[in-house]
Amino acid sequence: MLNGMSASAFDHVTATARPQVPDVVAGLVNDGSAFRVARAAVAEALRRGGRVRFVQVAGEGLTPDERDGVDRATFRAALRAMKGTRGVPCTFEVVEGEPAGTLVERSRTAELLVLGVDRPGADHDVARRCVEEAGCAVLTVDDTGAPTVSWRSGTTVAP
Repeated sequence: MLNGMSASAFDHVTATARPQVPDVVAGLVNDGSAFRVARAAVAEALRRGGRVRFVQVAGEGLTPDERDGVDRATFRAALRAMKGTRGVPCTFEVVEGEPAGTLVERSRTAELLVLGVDRPGADHDVARRCVEEAGCAVLTVDDTGAPTVSWRSGTTVAP
């Protein structure tokens, strides 16, 4: 008993009293856009009062050294993007898999997925597939870091 409340009643009160914090997923792919994507995701998390989940999708079949390099690159891009910000909770994940499907799955509970644009001539269409398949708004960031449009919500956001 805590102040006349049973433990289960206390758990229910504390669980329902916590506001839901929106997740912003930064979908990082090894294509040179990681810092710009991370920076835009941090800006969105600040604006929304949410947290950032940095998700680096690594290619399948990496050696331990290659995997370590991907881990370091993700962490470095995220730290650079977080520099000068306070109070933005974040997590880091490096997962193996096909980029579009993996990012759609990892963002299923998120409010926003941020990722780099598909580059002309690239052998993948990660952004297009995420826009079509994700259950949340998708914000793409181009090479200049200029404002981009979230196709799902139609809002313009400056990274």
